[in-house]
Amino acid sequence: METIFRICLMIVGLINFIPSILAVLPNKISQSYGIEIPDANYELLLRHRAVLFGIVGGLIIYSAISKKYYTLSVTIGLISMVSFLILFKLGNGAINAELEKVMNIDLVGIVILLVGYGLYKLTTK
Repeated sequence: METIFRICLMIVGLINFIPSILAVLPNKISQSYGIEIPDANYELLLRHRAVLFGIVGGLIIYSAISKKYYTLSVTIGLISMVSFLILFKLGNGAINAELEKVMNIDLVGIVILLVGYGLYKLTTK
């Protein structure tokens, strides 16, 4: 079951890491999130957000490869994805289709992470 869990970690790590590419491709941010970036301040914040995704995704991928820090990587991954889900649901006003897609991807990531971690924990006791 550890192999299945590590595959789950790798998938969730990639889900979190892929948006980090936007840190070096700021012209793709508007397209990816379906938003207009009004000025350099917003672009800076969104690019920094992309770097943070790289850190989260990188840690989860490292955990899958090294067989270390399982609980830490699961916790950080869940905090990242669940917090987006909560903020999405608390959002006032209409949320565009691209951000709804991000929410759905995070929802899938949460399920994959919980199932993989649950299977791993059940078989390692």
